[in-house]
Amino acid sequence: MAWNESSSPPAIAEYLDTCESRLRSPLSVELVKTDLEQRWQRGLRRMIEDYAVDIPELANHITPQLILEEFHARKLAGDIVAPNEYYNRFPDFARSLEQLMGVDPMLTSTTAGGQSGREIDLQPGDSIDDFDLLLVLGKGAFATVFLARQRSMQRIVAVKISADKGDEPQTLAQLDHDNIVRVYDQQSIPGRGLRLLYMQYSSGGTLSSVLESLKDSDHKNWNGRLFLRAIDRQLDARGESPPGESSVRRKLAEMSWPMVVCWLGSRLSRALDYAHRQGVLHRDLKPANVLLTSEGVPRLADFNISFSAKIEGASPVAYFGGSLAYMSPEQLEACNPRHERTADSLDGRSDLYSLGVLIRELLTGELPFPEDLDPTGQHPLLKRMTERRKRGPGTLSPISSREGQGLNSVLMRCLEPLPDDRFLTGLDLARELELCLQPAAKELLGTKSKGWRYRARQFPLVTVTTITLIPNIVAAVFNFLYNHSEIVEHFPALEPTFMRIQTIINLIAFPTGIMSARWLAGSVAKATRIDPMNQLSSTELADQRRRCLELGNVAAMVGLTLWLIAAPAYPIALHLIVGQVPIDLYIHFVASLAICGLIAAAFPFFGVTLVAVRCFYPTLVEWNSMSNQDRGYLQRLARQTWMYLALAASVPMVAIAILVIDEPDKRIALGILAAGGVFGYAIAISAFRIVQSDIVTLIKAIWADEH
Repeated sequence: MAWNESSSPPAIAEYLDTCESRLRSPLSVELVKTDLEQRWQRGLRRMIEDYAVDIPELANHITPQLILEEFHARKLAGDIVAPNEYYNRFPDFARSLEQLMGVDPMLTSTTAGGQSGREIDLQPGDSIDDFDLLLVLGKGAFATVFLARQRSMQRIVAVKISADKGDEPQTLAQLDHDNIVRVYDQQSIPGRGLRLLYMQYSSGGTLSSVLESLKDSDHKNWNGRLFLRAIDRQLDARGESPPGESSVRRKLAEMSWPMVVCWLGSRLSRALDYAHRQGVLHRDLKPANVLLTSEGVPRLADFNISFSAKIEGASPVAYFGGSLAYMSPEQLEACNPRHERTADSLDGRSDLYSLGVLIRELLTGELPFPEDLDPTGQHPLLKRMTERRKRGPGTLSPISSREGQGLNSVLMRCLEPLPDDRFLTGLDLARELELCLQPAAKELLGTKSKGWRYRARQFPLVTVTTITLIPNIVAAVFNFLYNHSEIVEHFPALEPTFMRIQTIINLIAFPTGIMSARWLAGSVAKATRIDPMNQLSSTELADQRRRCLELGNVAAMVGLTLWLIAAPAYPIALHLIVGQVPIDLYIHFVASLAICGLIAAAFPFFGVTLVAVRCFYPTLVEWNSMSNQDRGYLQRLARQTWMYLALAASVPMVAIAILVIDEPDKRIALGILAAGGVFGYAIAISAFRIVQSDIVTLIKAIWADEH
């Protein structure tokens, strides 16, 4: 407060004079930390040694942590500072400082331990070990990457030359993924303290270089062709040519920019998912660490400050750091020496946050937190950056293209301040990004909180029961009108008995059918009801998905079975009550109720199946547990719809056939049945097309990695 109320810096000694002697030493340390922060942000230079002149007791309380406070304050204020300066100023703490100090805490990678920058005194044209260095591909805080020729193997490789420290080679040796740079081997040069890590060469440059190239064009014009053109510039700069026939490049050339971003993001997400499942955290996601092939395929690189739980003796805090502009709130806290959070508390969701920042920058050309830079062009303190991220990214600007409309919601979830609110795994994020490439699948697998699909999921049993009942009620009305006219015309004395039998059978059949359908569909309905507490295992979900796809068959079979039972029940009941019944009456009842059975089978099947595939099945999809068995069930359902479509077509055909040969007095009922059958068949065709399309969409979306 004193800094805000006065135009001149407050004197720390004055505050210490008012406190108890036992509190002077710890209080002096805290006041110096605050004073350092305020002074350097205002361009007022002061070193720790200067404070010791005014506060003599501070000389005995200078710690590596306090020294690190000065280092961070200077770096964040834009001062040029190197770790070696602190090793020379405080030789007694040099070893501890080497474990704490980073090289660059903002856009270049910084570490909170173990590895400092080292000048690589090698140039293109030099040779080292088995390699002839051809040109510099990139240079960072820890290493220089050269394009090199490996003489023994007669091949072109990328050679990363760095200090012989860290676990990067052991980490990368665990990883074998198409979107992670593949490492061939490593060599140590003991006499020079260097390590050579030679790896797969990606000739398309980095995402960072592509972004720089794209910024020469209007963002509105960014698309797949411009992306490839930026890669071709990198190839041309190295004297290379674009690949001739490339299906990947043809695919990218036709993409809009949001589609390109989704495509790149999904592959990086899968790479991270693979790394995380191997126990490896990257911890330094940024465009400069994403290499591109000549075809535009991204490859994750630079695991220099990653952590692998599988490496014996590895520690999460060794070589910990990252690039502040891309860090999650929790990683910023772990980098802040004043915060209690430690590096070992981070998990894969922190990497996914960084990837979300990267994707957002790739999409718009700008970082999602422009406030990281204050009006003077300087970066604020770690605490302020953390607080800003904890407020969330705010409202992201909308994307006009259809295929990118779901991308903003994906990015918002990536950038959630709390890890629990983000995607759980890289695979989950990859699937969502891939859905953005498939608008139909995005619509189908999305979980909207309004609309008829939402209502159906809220009340699944009511929905299924209603859809099943309506065709059965229509069939019951036809059955009554058709058979009542037959009884009245030929057996008028049996009308009262027929009415009693009709009532009894309906009172038995309809409740039985409803209870049977509810019982058979109940477990699926419970699993698909929107309920955050409803947690099923992967095995249980797989079983529920299978049962979900059988709901249409359940509705059809229950109705058909009851109608086929009722068909002989009518004449048998009449026979038992009044005695002998003509065989013609038996045939009449069986034929008419069989038609009703067709109605009860075909039309409920399409209605219930449509709801099951559109509303229920998406809620049961668990990306990492879907198997070929699930795909087989979907394909089997697709085949079954053809059979039921034939049944639906038979209803008007049978009605018209009877209408032609039957007596005129029943033509009204049969005409209504024929007209209703044609109308129902038209609805069935529409449902058939939707279900078939949805099944194809589900298969393509869920097993996208096979296409």
